[in-house]
Amino acid sequence: MLKLVIKPGEKIYIGRSTLLIRADTTVTVYINGDQPVLKDREAIDPQTAVTPVDQLHLLLQDMYLHGQATHHMVRYRELTQIVEKQSADSANLVKTIERWLIEDNHYMAIRALARFTQHQKRTGSMNIIAEEIDRSDL
Repeated sequence: MLKLVIKPGEKIYIGRSTLLIRADTTVTVYINGDQPVLKDREAIDPQTAVTPVDQLHLLLQDMYLHGQATHHMVRYRELTQIVEKQSADSANLVKTIERWLIEDNHYMAIRALARFTQHQKRTGSMNIIAEEIDRSDL
């Protein structure tokens, strides 16, 4: 059973469904089952996915929530090649993502990418130490 603490107004994505929490206080939600779950802070809105990193994030999110990862491999390869060329750190990001995907852990790949994106937006830089995106506390 998965236990999530959700803030008022936050969304949870469960497979192809979206759960919107309408409450005045923090809510604890228990989810039982094997559907993929993604909290709002780790998700990306399709309308905001304009950069190659954002588009890769959206693609991984779709692969995780909707399955059928093999159908997305051509686009995945296109995006990872573009991202790898942006900087040495983004190339390290792709390696981290690939390692998680090899382990069949799409969720951790998304978390690593979300951490990288948050750093990029906070600092305006693509430079991030690989260990920062690969820490076990993702």
